[in-house]
Parts: sequence; C-alpha cells; structure tokens
Amino acid sequence: MFRRTYLGLFAFALMCAGFVGISTVGCSDGRISGGVSEETNTVAGILVDGSGKAVAGVPVCAMHFTVDSIVFNDTTDSDGKFGFPLMKRGQYGVSARRDSMSYYESVDFEGSEIEIAAKLQKTGVVEGNFHLRLDTVSAGIKIGIPGSPWQTETDEDGSFELKNVPLGVQPLLAKSPDPIHFQDAIYVVSVGKKSSKFRGPIPTGLFEIFASKATESESEPSHSTDTSKSAGEPFNGNDSSLVGALPTTSSDEIVRDADVVASKSLQFPLSPEFGLRSWWSMDFLSEVTKDTKKVGDARGWTEGILLYGVDSLENGPSQKALALYGADEFGVIENDRGILDSATALTFEAWIYLSKLKSGEYRKNIVGKLGFGSPEDKDVFSIAVLDGECGREDISLGFFIADGSSSGFECSDAVFSTYENFDKWVYVTAVWDGKTSSLYINGNLASQKKVSVERIGVSSEPIFFGKESMDIKLDDVRLSTTAITASDVLYRYYLKGGAI
Repeated sequence: MFRRTYLGLFAFALMCAGFVGISTVGCSDGRISGGVSEETNTVAGILVDGSGKAVAGVPVCAMHFTVDSIVFNDTTDSDGKFGFPLMKRGQYGVSARRDSMSYYESVDFEGSEIEIAAKLQKTGVVEGNFHLRLDTVSAGIKIGIPGSPWQTETDEDGSFELKNVPLGVQPLLAKSPDPIHFQDAIYVVSVGKKSSKFRGPIPTGLFEIFASKATESESEPSHSTDTSKSAGEPFNGNDSSLVGALPTTSSDEIVRDADVVASKSLQFPLSPEFGLRSWWSMDFLSEVTKDTKKVGDARGWTEGILLYGVDSLENGPSQKALALYGADEFGVIENDRGILDSATALTFEAWIYLSKLKSGEYRKNIVGKLGFGSPEDKDVFSIAVLDGECGREDISLGFFIADGSSSGFECSDAVFSTYENFDKWVYVTAVWDGKTSSLYINGNLASQKKVSVERIGVSSEPIFFGKESMDIKLDDVRLSTTAITASDVLYRYYLKGGAI
C-alpha cells in the first residue's frame, strides 16, 4: 500500500508545452535530467510501444504533484531508456507521447530508486462538464490529470475536453472554486477509444490508489444501481479491526464497485460541515450521575446523548463506538433545541453495526426523533430495521419521515432496502429533500421514492438511540438540514462518513 499523500496544491503552472486544452504531450520549462548514463538518477525506465519494442528520441516528463516548480525532462536513448534525478520526496506523474500513443503513470518517490516499465498506449478523449450543484455550471475550473500536461479549464458552459489521454483508468483532479462550501475531488475515469466513463468523486487523499494501475475493457458492462436489490457488502472490508484507518481499496475495486456517473455532468462534493447541525463522534464518554453517562454533541447544538445502562464505549471504524445491547441500554436527547424545526431537508449519516435478527413482525428504531406509541407523539424521522411491516417480506432497513404533526409513520413516506449486512459495519446515509427520500448503503443508492412530507413542523419529541430489543453499535452519527447528492454520499463514504 502506498503512503497517503493529501493534495494541497495542484501543479497548474506552465510545465509542458500546450498547457491549456492540451492535445499533445511535450516537455519543457523544467530541469533537464543528466540522461540515463548518470548515476544520480533515482527514477529510471524503458519506454516501449504497443508491441513491446523500445522507442528512441521520445521526450519524457516527470512533474511533482504539489510543487509546480519541480519538473524534470529527458529524452529516451537508442534503447528507450530514460531517467530523472529526483530529490524531493512525494508523488510524481511521468508522461510521454509519440504520434497517436501516450503514456502516463504516477510514482511515489520516498528516496529509494524506482524502476518503471513504461508502455505507450492508444489514446482517447476525456470530456464532460462540471457543476457546483445540478443547476449551477462552473466556468474557469482547473481540471487535469495530476503531474501531467493534460490540463485544462472549463468554459462558460462548464464543459472541458482533454485529448490524447492514454486508454485505461486515469485520475481526474478538479480544483474547487469555492473551498469553503465545496471540496477538491478526484474522479476515476475509464478512458475508452470512443468514450469515457466517470466514477466518483473520491477524496484527494486517496489518490495513491492510482499508483497501482488498473485497466478496464471498453466493452465491460457498467455497474449500475438496482434499487430492487439489497445493497452488497462493503468492498473495503471495514470492521472493528480497522480502528482509525481510512478504507483500504484500489482503483480496480472502485471501478468495479462504484456506480458510473449517470452522465458526463460531474459535481464538486459539498463540504461535510455545510448544514451540519449535530455530530456525535461517539469517541468520548462523560459521567452525569452515578447511573447515567453522556456522549457530547461535537457541534454543540444539542445537550448530548444521555446514556442508560452503558458503562463504556467499544472500538469502531473511527476510534470508539456506542454499543447498545437490548432494550435496557439506550440513549436519548431530551432536548434537541429544535434542530429540525421548520426544516425542508434532512441528511442522516452513520456507521451502523447490527447483530443478526430473526425473522418476524416488527419495526425496531435504530436512531430517530419519535415517540413510542402515545397519541400525543409528534414523530419526525426514524432509521429502523423491520420485518413483516409495510409489506416487507424480508428483514429490511427503512428510513421513515413525517412532518411532526401526528403519531406514527406512514409506510408511503418511507424507503426500504432488504438488509443482509449483519454483524459488520455498514455506512448508512438517509436523505430527504422536501420531495424525495433516498437511502444509501456503503455509498451506493439502495432505494429512492417521492414522499408527501414537504416541511417538518415543531416537534418536542426526543431523539432516541436504540431502546429496542436488539444489539446495535453506532459510530460517527451526523444530522444536517441540507440534502446532499449521490456524489456527496460516495465522497463521504470514502471519508468514513465525513469524519476526517
């Protein structure tokens, strides 16, 4: 596994000829390496064509990802050899072009010598457009393959085009024009001869996955969301042994498991802090009385979760987690200070671990702002596991929404997904935007439907965690009054629910 490098800058200075909207690769304005005969070269390789034959006289360029002044150039000798005397550690992009074929690879230089087997590939075109939100195009956005001369900017319509990009799986980095509200992001681009497919966005901190190249056939069928099926297991294998670790994955896993963006309209992910009302990290436990303890709200909007029957926290995917065993162990926020009053949107995010349940007829609350059967209840939302209710013939995860004016939830205003991910950590996101409710599992859409609830009224109901006859664990629970998009959900999945 390569060392993670968080990209803080993007090398958009003039480093190679034909910088904006480039269709050719040529190296210039950088240091000229000493050639392959020099013993100081720390990165060296042989460039071959599609048939494996060494190619001579081809300019090769090495660019540092985050320091735009560090550029090295060399030209292959009669044996196709090239080399660079790198000194500064970090990630570099190495690129070359000859006629209609190109080469690109990223290397992580940590001081040891690196040998590269470089092969020229056939090329394709990467084109699309960028949006901040679906109805807002982004002009002048800097987009490109990191550490390479394939760089450009979006036009007034938000459109962009990169020509002569090597076929295969490549990263596309986009710089946010509004870093306060939107994040820089990497998209996974499967470059084909006639078209390209995008997956993502993913955090820039996971870029090193591309140092291990993956390929995808243009004829390979796309992975698409099937809302009639249960969501699959998380491909990163998260469990309590991965405490504090980002998901371990590779580019071929993302290509296989992440949904293809439905169109070439790409979005910047919304900042996880925007619209956030409450965040219960579950990492710290304080004593209130002899019999009760509390988990604080990291954003301070609520008074925190009062815990009953809980003496300690357990390990979770991100440091500690809240574990509730049976109906006698539960948490409650008696006064949430009206965080959802008059809300027209809601997003719930959490890592959830459910122990195996038997089939039957039940609905068990995991987290929700609800009462427990009184006529005076004014329910608002619930993330629940159910069986036999609302026409569900299998154990399912459900997201219920109500306007806070009456007791009980309507099945018509809920979305469900058959649930088979017991005894493992699962990242769950529920989104309501005033028109539609969506349920995501492990970053992928599991179910979606239009609902009748347009606005949440004033409700004094507590927010309950558990209080049911089942065993659950919860980590990094977040509640916001902003409806995030599918792109945001996938991005936050790679950030472990948005907790950096």
